Amino acid sequence: MVIISITLIILIVAGYFIKKNFDIKWVMFGSGIALMGSAILLKVPLLPEESSSGIAFFDIFKVIGTLFTKQLTGASFILMLLFGYTAFMKQIGANQMTVQVLSRPLLHLKYKALLLPLFYLIGNVLGLIIPSASSLSVLLMATAYPILVSAGISPLGVAAVIAMSATIAPTPLGADNLLASQALEMTVTDYVFNYHAKASIPIILVLAIVHYVWQRYMDKKEVALEINQEMLVNQEERSTFNTPRLYSILPMLPLLLMVIFNVFLKKDNVGMVEVTLCSFLFSIFCEMVRLKSVQKGVQSIQVFFDGMGVGLTTVVIQVVAALTFVEGLKIIGVIDLLTNSINQLSGAGLILTLFFCGLALCVGLLSGSGLALFYACVELMPSFAASAGMNAMLLAIPMQFVSHLVKSISPVSPTVIIISSMMNVSPVGLIKRTIVPVLIGMLLSIILPYLLF
Repeated sequence: MVIISITLIILIVAGYFIKKNFDIKWVMFGSGIALMGSAILLKVPLLPEESSSGIAFFDIFKVIGTLFTKQLTGASFILMLLFGYTAFMKQIGANQMTVQVLSRPLLHLKYKALLLPLFYLIGNVLGLIIPSASSLSVLLMATAYPILVSAGISPLGVAAVIAMSATIAPTPLGADNLLASQALEMTVTDYVFNYHAKASIPIILVLAIVHYVWQRYMDKKEVALEINQEMLVNQEERSTFNTPRLYSILPMLPLLLMVIFNVFLKKDNVGMVEVTLCSFLFSIFCEMVRLKSVQKGVQSIQVFFDGMGVGLTTVVIQVVAALTFVEGLKIIGVIDLLTNSINQLSGAGLILTLFFCGLALCVGLLSGSGLALFYACVELMPSFAASAGMNAMLLAIPMQFVSHLVKSISPVSPTVIIISSMMNVSPVGLIKRTIVPVLIGMLLSIILPYLLF
């Protein structure tokens, strides 16, 4: 009872800080440290005697240091490389060219009503190579948005589709997929192509139809908004100035190489580090050829390492914070208590799924994203699933999808804030356009894995 009481108090305090818009990663760091501190007071050792520093208080920081070391030599290093590669693609204009090449053919469609669902599908394809929802939102608002609005599509309809583009696309380049595959002890390509994609692709196709119906309904219900597009069009022209069309393939290169080697050639030993560095080297060569100068071609290399730094200070720190929280729960004994309780619970599988999804939904609405919580919970899912006698995919995939989808309906989500501010509309106005597709997507995210796995 003492352990449960202490944990509940820490969780309530953590929930209070999240509600007050404190950064969730610092809340998780603080909660994990508080749990480990409580374990010390209860005379629970944080580390085995052979690896302990000899001073209980310093063992807290030894645990955190070990988590950092483990992450920087594993999945988190790959994340940093991908952040660096994405930053380099943005610097040389390749991301912008990819968006233009994929979106411009839509203008030749005879049936304009199909523009919106097709653009949603294209947005998810772009989400495969640009997994950051906020980055993709800015890029699509600056490039594809003016094209589609000028073709006669309602501004809010386009904005709603953009807000939901980088959500559940099955990409091995995504931080959540890398960490989920690591926690579930499989390769990222196995997780993405054999599990994630089987659920996400049908949901994406259904949501394309839902967007078609819902946005047309809302267009009839609401008065079309007049949006000033001058700034966006000018930004589009500047961003693709002098960028060769061939560059549109560069952002997709790591993904294409992963598919070729892992899926078609069955070379499982070829990983994300190799294909990302190879793609980066090829991109530098392309810049040298384009600029006709070795010196000018390599000047942008620093952008790659700056991007790696951004990956460290955003996603990697968030992952370590989540793992610190989980480690605190493990050390104080909460995980063992929950696991033993699940063994005796009838219908534990569905209850666990709904619990994790509900948790992701609540935290996501308050903080703008449920991914930080997913990073923490995915580490626990194999043991919980084993206790409940269920496939861990029935926990991981629904919570992962809900964690992504909630970003499109949270008024404090960076994606919603970016899009609504660029359009000069209220976040609530945008959320009205995303709420129905998101709720249907969440429902399918829970049902479909049970039918497939």
